[in-house]
Amino acid sequence: MRRPPWRHGLLALVVLLAVCGAGIGLYFNERGARQKTLTVGAKKAPRDRLDVEAAVRRTNPEQHTATLQLTATPHGKYSDGEGLPVKDITLFTTAPDGNTLLFEADSTAWLKEISVPLTEGTSSDYPFDRYAASLVVGAMAGQERVPVTLHFRDQDPAFAITPHKSEYQDEIAAVAADVKRSRSTFILAWFMIVAMWAVALAVVVACWLVVRQGRGLLWGALGWMAGSLFALVGLRNAAPGSPPNGSLLDYTAFYWAEALIALSLTCLVLRGVLVEHRTGGPVPEAPHPATLRSPRFRHRPGPRRVRGR
Repeated sequence: MRRPPWRHGLLALVVLLAVCGAGIGLYFNERGARQKTLTVGAKKAPRDRLDVEAAVRRTNPEQHTATLQLTATPHGKYSDGEGLPVKDITLFTTAPDGNTLLFEADSTAWLKEISVPLTEGTSSDYPFDRYAASLVVGAMAGQERVPVTLHFRDQDPAFAITPHKSEYQDEIAAVAADVKRSRSTFILAWFMIVAMWAVALAVVVACWLVVRQGRGLLWGALGWMAGSLFALVGLRNAAPGSPPNGSLLDYTAFYWAEALIALSLTCLVLRGVLVEHRTGGPVPEAPHPATLRSPRFRHRPGPRRVRGR
């Protein structure tokens, strides 16, 4: 029994809604994981303390650094009751470019950026490159050590920064994290790899069919192949995170795809030139098999003969 046509449309709509729902669910899951905050400090936070919020804003694998934005909020005897420090507080971090930061008394705003080094990774492993980063924060008010509570969170959409170790000792907070590409970057990178191979294999199959059929120079096919050759370059340059030349993405798909397309294009041109040189012009297209089987084609009258007198 043949199904009504509307059932196919309903099935396609259900599949489309399921795919869109899965994508939205993955998005909210990734956003929720990124918005989680890791708090490092004493189990029972003292009243007199300094809260330091460290947000990872951007990660640069080429320079092996992660940029963090620090904000500080004093409490208890270190605050005037409105969130302003009553005395100078000096922050000590493990960042090479900002290991000593001054939080001046009565300052209305305090916002600093520091860069921590990335270790144990290389950007040429894109998109599977992984790194490690650590941050240690302490504070002093004159000769007095200030208890610190560190709030660490990830705000870089291109990387997933997952803390795996935290420690609080002698009023100093420390956190160690794993750094890897975000889920969205992984999905797009895999799509690029599959798309590059699909386009390259499609060009190879088309070249094989044209050569097998003994066609000449088919300008439409040549234009499509040449367009695919340069289109993949633009696709590769659009990869998120700007991977360096010679990355794992290139050796896995891009170089092979470009080589296959270039060889197929060259082979098709050489074969077409030889065919047209041998036949003295472009090879006419063969009639469709349905045309050969039609009565009009089989009973087509031939040229009339003129009988001699």
